Amino acid sequence: MEVAAASYPFNLVENAWSLKKMMLQNKLIMVYSDHITPKSFEYLMHLAEDKLAYFNTDLKNKKKILHILVESLQNIATHGYKDSSNTVASLFVIGLDDEKKFFVLAGNTVTHESKEYLREKLDHLNSLNADELRMFYKHSIQTNSFTDKGGAGLGFIDIMRKSQSKLHYHFSPINEEHSFFTFKVDINPKSE
Repeated sequence: MEVAAASYPFNLVENAWSLKKMMLQNKLIMVYSDHITPKSFEYLMHLAEDKLAYFNTDLKNKKKILHILVESLQNIATHGYKDSSNTVASLFVIGLDDEKKFFVLAGNTVTHESKEYLREKLDHLNSLNADELRMFYKHSIQTNSFTDKGGAGLGFIDIMRKSQSKLHYHFSPINEEHSFFTFKVDINPKSE
């Protein structure tokens, strides 16, 4: 039975195949958009392992991707804006680019205050080469340069070191107080 179009801007029933084709064309092998809880964290780890096994991912890249998944989800859970139910709305994607290299994309809601801090931190980290990044990581640990939530940007540094890639990021305004922060990292298959 064909269902009449709903009053939604995007009719899922009519556009499900378009959504599936968009995911296939963009080689999105795992997409998660919901709140992060301890249960969903565990589920995502198992799902990612299954997806990577399906794609015959070599052990080195599998470990990198799973490590980046853990760091990204911890970053979202710890630093993302918590709504009235004390949860963080998030987005997480694993995909393949045109050269068959994996990428990880993650996102969550942040306040505008956090936005400026993140922009400054990420621009600084992206300006560093591999040796400078390693030294900055050591310096941050040695000097206890931690924020009130416990981080010193160590998760982002670790993600960049594991992936051997810069972080591409974007802020999409939600309202006057919040933006949706998204970052993407390419998984460099070269040895560390």
